[in-house]
Amino acid sequence: MAKSYSRAVAVFTYSRRVKSLKPGKVKIVRYRGKPVKVMLDPSGRRLRVLEAPKDLASLIRKAASLRITDGSLRILLKEKPKTKPKSKVKASKPESRPKPKPEQPRDEPKPELPPKPKEPEPEAKAVSTLTEAERRKAMLVPVPDKGSIPTPYIDWNRIPKSCIVKGVVYLDYPNPQAPHGMLAELREMFRRNRRYQNRAPVNILIWGPKGTGKSELVKKFAEETGLPYWQIMGQEGLRADELLGHYELKAGTSRWVDGIIPKAVRSGGILHFDEANVIEPAVLSRLDELLDSKRQLNMEDLNGEIIKAHPDLLIIFTMNPPIYEGLKPLPEHIMSRLTKKYILDYPPPEVEMKVLKEKLKLSDAEFKLPTRNQPARGRFARDILDLMKIIDNLRKQTDLSYTPSMRETQGFIQDLKEGDDFFTAFDRNIKAAYYGEEADRIEEALKAVRGRPRK
Repeated sequence: MAKSYSRAVAVFTYSRRVKSLKPGKVKIVRYRGKPVKVMLDPSGRRLRVLEAPKDLASLIRKAASLRITDGSLRILLKEKPKTKPKSKVKASKPESRPKPKPEQPRDEPKPELPPKPKEPEPEAKAVSTLTEAERRKAMLVPVPDKGSIPTPYIDWNRIPKSCIVKGVVYLDYPNPQAPHGMLAELREMFRRNRRYQNRAPVNILIWGPKGTGKSELVKKFAEETGLPYWQIMGQEGLRADELLGHYELKAGTSRWVDGIIPKAVRSGGILHFDEANVIEPAVLSRLDELLDSKRQLNMEDLNGEIIKAHPDLLIIFTMNPPIYEGLKPLPEHIMSRLTKKYILDYPPPEVEMKVLKEKLKLSDAEFKLPTRNQPARGRFARDILDLMKIIDNLRKQTDLSYTPSMRETQGFIQDLKEGDDFFTAFDRNIKAAYYGEEADRIEEALKAVRGRPRK
């Protein structure tokens, strides 16, 4: 039968996981040959000293921290304030005493002023928590059709400057799921989520091929509406504690530090999970209660807290389809909670040309868009039109290993501006992404529009 320990000799908290011990198992380590029983909590950040010899127990209790290396215990004691060494007085020969001077009247001592009290250090502002009455009022704030969205219940003093988005280039256009364009669609979904979040919360999924402007769309929505923008970039190996928070040891005491998700949930705004299907399913599972009608972030197992979501929180997932290598589908329980789904495909050629002209700041002398009455004009007009014909053809060939995106067309035009000819820019930005038989198919698509000159 396993022995139970009613009371620990001492407990130490660390800001990072202790890697030298396995969590949940009793380990015997030695300090100067004497055994000490320790155990690491499942969190990996709290070390309990279960048993120690009496002469060591008092020393351990006074310690600032412990370090364990290869089964040996190292005790780090608290630093004592340094005292100035007393200056040694050198012995000297007795000197002849001078004759005493006549005493002069002494001035009366001035009364000592009381020492100025030290000003208390400013305390960090506590996170304001909305009352239920304030939540109900926030849900009724109207959302205008254009311009900034009023957010009277967002505490802007706690919003970092990095969450304010400016200067995003995105050209909106209608599609079958959003007849008035995606920006107007997201605004309407924000209105519905604000109004009905306790019964039917709106969580959004936008997916489509790479390079179609999914991330720029969400950022542009944040810029137009003036909402705080919190971005989580999906990457392999991303851990839950990196997003949710951790304990930090400071001045001998441990305190909880929020990650980006709790900050966004408390503060409100747009919480954007970019490349969401790269994130591990175990991490996404933390969002279950946040995405359903409970609208709360459950962190009881981490810091004992359950955070009620701000009424102005809108959650948006963006991702490439799982057909790409290294990507996987979202977990079913997460997919079912993303109540509004949109496919953002490659824009029509005329829209893409508008975006490229604006992004690359092309003058009319370089490229003027075609109209109903006039064809495209400018120094690069023929090259851009021919490229768009080739790209449109390649995007329809779904069996190709790679589909050219707007990043490739942008790089092509940038090379033209730098003085490269059409074929050099095409080979560098388009054809070089293919090999063997596929490269031959790209050459055929080129010849169908513009034949390569003979050398």
